[in-house]
Amino acid sequence: MPHNAGKKLVEALSKQLERIDYYSSAENVSPNLAVHEMRKTFKRMRALVRFYIDFPDEFPPEYSTQIKYFGRSFSVMRESFVNMQIFERIAAGDHLLPEKKIKAARENLAGKNKLVVEQGFYKAEGYLPIQNFAALMAHQLERFEFGQPSLIQFVRQLEVSYQESFDLYKQIWAGSDPELMHELRKKMKRLMYQYDFIRYIHPRYFKLKTYHLNNITEQLGEDHDLYVFLNEMKSVDYDFNDAEFEIIVNKIEHLREVNRVKLFPRLKQFFGETPEVFNQKLEVIFKVSVV
Repeated sequence: MPHNAGKKLVEALSKQLERIDYYSSAENVSPNLAVHEMRKTFKRMRALVRFYIDFPDEFPPEYSTQIKYFGRSFSVMRESFVNMQIFERIAAGDHLLPEKKIKAARENLAGKNKLVVEQGFYKAEGYLPIQNFAALMAHQLERFEFGQPSLIQFVRQLEVSYQESFDLYKQIWAGSDPELMHELRKKMKRLMYQYDFIRYIHPRYFKLKTYHLNNITEQLGEDHDLYVFLNEMKSVDYDFNDAEFEIIVNKIEHLREVNRVKLFPRLKQFFGETPEVFNQKLEVIFKVSVV
């Protein structure tokens, strides 16, 4: 790995902090877009700070905990917005559901989104705590010369991320519980962000892998989004009768089934390499031997 990889890691984290500062203060950006972008940014940061796992004195675990906390604080807000989008998809052009009930459900979902954004983004987890954290971390990045992860430390974290993803992949099948699928997505998202950072080292290998990871995690995200939406429909009375509700459920289940039919071949292809083969390939690329 190039000798300036440690510097590039600091620059990558600094860039994410700049994004957080922008989206937490920009007045011309909708709250839902700000929530979406900051949530992605915190997830990327969580993946990158794992490269510092062997530097607890220079990069305290509290930072990782705080990053994780803020990232998760956006989940309910994001899900409420995605629920609106999914409902629009299944209701568009539907002549089996009464227009009056569609309009009422649309307004109900929009009202929920507005409420959680106001209570979560503006009050409970408001932008000031997030801005303060970003400013503090940026200050730390500027003040201290972070220890640079060695080749072996970078490779070790990539191997751990792949192994954890592979282990979850071996547990799933076409009818797997959506929560297990969601856990796989989180592991593969971490791997994707780590690949995206180091792809400049060996573009032919990591760029293609990052591309596949992005497609797979999008499909895993679709599976989880549909599952969350279905739970929303089941847990709240949107005034649809049994027959109308069954129409909605069938549409969602169909979308999930089609998505999984396309997803599993991609997963099988991506995990065609066992962790042992993957590790050997990494060690050749980085020219190291990890014991």
